[in-house]
Amino acid sequence: MKILIVDDDEATVTFMRLAFSGAGHDVTTATTVAAALQLAVDDPPDVVLTDLTFSEADSGGELGGGLALARALRACAPTRTAGLLAVSGADAPDMVAAVDDTGFDGFVSKPVDLASLLERVDRLAVAVAERRAAEGGIDHP
Repeated sequence: MKILIVDDDEATVTFMRLAFSGAGHDVTTATTVAAALQLAVDDPPDVVLTDLTFSEADSGGELGGGLALARALRACAPTRTAGLLAVSGADAPDMVAAVDDTGFDGFVSKPVDLASLLERVDRLAVAVAERRAAEGGIDHP
């Protein structure tokens, strides 16, 4: 399964990359919203794990860059069926509501329980395969 991890914290990116690679997944990472969008369009992932808050420079000037990334991914044909999980410490009720309104498939609060996150991503991959099949798209097992 192709996973794109997006976070401006290098330690988080490294930790998650090692965990998902070790579980046998094909992992790509980005530390900015712009880089993540380009990577996703060039080689659409099955699942995107993204932080919600990025520094202003990393989000193209828009605070809450993970929300902007989700909107862009949902609006783009090659990525609209990807699974989207917000993985963030920004778990205020208004941010969680924004995640629901933006088209994410779920929210995971930091710090993450790795075993639970791996299991959740595997379940999401099944839902993505079903979503793609319903739209006549190509699945990336």
